Amino acid sequence: MIATTTWQHTFTNYQNIDNINLSGQQHLEIIQPLATNRIRLQLNNLYDEIPLEISKLEIYAHPDTKKVVTLHGLKHFSIEPRLVEWSDWIDISLPAQGKLIIDLFSPNKTVHTAGLTISNDLIQTTQTYPNIPKYFFGISGIQVMADQVYKKIAFFGDSLTNQGNFSAPLAVDLENNYNIMTANYGISGNRLLRPGHSTSQWSASFGEAGFTRFDHMLADYQPNLVIFMEGINDLLHPGTGSPMDELPSAAAIVNAVRILKAKCREHEIKFIPMTITPAEGSIDGDIAGWNPKKEALRQEINQELLKLPHIIDLDDLVSHNVRLKPQFDCGDHVHFSANGGKIIAKYIKDQLLRKKML
Repeated sequence: MIATTTWQHTFTNYQNIDNINLSGQQHLEIIQPLATNRIRLQLNNLYDEIPLEISKLEIYAHPDTKKVVTLHGLKHFSIEPRLVEWSDWIDISLPAQGKLIIDLFSPNKTVHTAGLTISNDLIQTTQTYPNIPKYFFGISGIQVMADQVYKKIAFFGDSLTNQGNFSAPLAVDLENNYNIMTANYGISGNRLLRPGHSTSQWSASFGEAGFTRFDHMLADYQPNLVIFMEGINDLLHPGTGSPMDELPSAAAIVNAVRILKAKCREHEIKFIPMTITPAEGSIDGDIAGWNPKKEALRQEINQELLKLPHIIDLDDLVSHNVRLKPQFDCGDHVHFSANGGKIIAKYIKDQLLRKKML
């Protein structure tokens, strides 16, 4: 039997949020593509300075099949600060293409190490309103025992990836219909060339530069294919919280993408970059996030990216006159709507099929 990661979601440092666990318990439902009899959970406390106390952790596919998750044989345990570790293996019968339900009980009211989703397609919390961010903590990965090796895809990017409006429905499709496992390595606010550096209250959650954390993803997840989309925040942030002199050149962005592609080639990983989508009309506070100079940079970057092999021209699908088409716009002129995300997911899958990547 082979330990197989069936779900992975990047956590980051939401140090400005103090109410993630006011109720003392968390309910998650996560799509699981593979049938299995053994499972373990990745327990994550990477950005907090105090232990994450877990008084009880239960998993089940049906309330009658509840199993308690243990760590080193203990039902009540803690995850020390700055650590990520795996639970014990738990014997439980789970069907293919079902939901794993996770109930976590913790006295920690303030938890800064957390993940974020907006989509309900892959991960569900008790909050299911489609436009509301859902934060979850404690559990950042799931592994099962499987009888074969499965291909793995990593979605790597910023909030457009992290929120899940395109990546989550695409993940469910790939897992259920193609037996390809997926992981979400998107971080909201992430930039390709620079770490979080902003007057924004969210600055700490923007994470380290995508260019450097890409190496961690390759080493930790070891994907067969990477679907990559970053660069919009490198253009959007300068002048809206980050210094204007941090606006990069088009060559800097393109060169970074080429280097990441070369790293993938070294590991025999297929690298699928996507063009940068527009942000004309975006507002941060009272400040316009976009201007003609930024748009010119985006166009120049995309022209060079289109020369790369396996490129997916997402910009061509979602743009009209340098703005997001209404059906793709969630309302802030940057992020995708739920319905638009599903169109994008189908478009990307069709492109992968044409490129014989699936």
